[in-house]
Amino acid sequence: MLDVDAAIRKALKEKDHPALVGYRALKAKVNIKLTEAGRGADKPLTEAELLALIQREVKERQESNEFLTPDRADYQENARIIEVLQAHLPKALSAEETEAAVRKAIADSGAAGPKDMGKVMAALRQVQGVDMSTASARVKALLQAGG
Repeated sequence: MLDVDAAIRKALKEKDHPALVGYRALKAKVNIKLTEAGRGADKPLTEAELLALIQREVKERQESNEFLTPDRADYQENARIIEVLQAHLPKALSAEETEAAVRKAIADSGAAGPKDMGKVMAALRQVQGVDMSTASARVKALLQAGG
């Protein structure tokens, strides 16, 4: 699991400004998550929670870059931050691997029709690297065809 504090120290030593900005933004999200209401003071983040925060930060930076032109400095910095943070995310599954994961989740959950989509999606959330929007569309298509 990524040690955000160690990553910040490393970025400081290497004078890697975009990495430092990215890790500090991630650290801020981690601190907010740790201070949420109802969360015990002694309960650290799980790896899944940290990955979700990294994905959210990457997505926000990608959305920000949609409104910028590639010749701007802030576009370049966001692109570098995205690159740094994506290195900590699991590799995305290929179309074939996603298809296999979807079919396995349907079989494992015993889903018989569209009403069981929630069970299948809950099972797929446990599989790292699955693009949930692609998987959702595939699950819906398979369940409607089968039920």
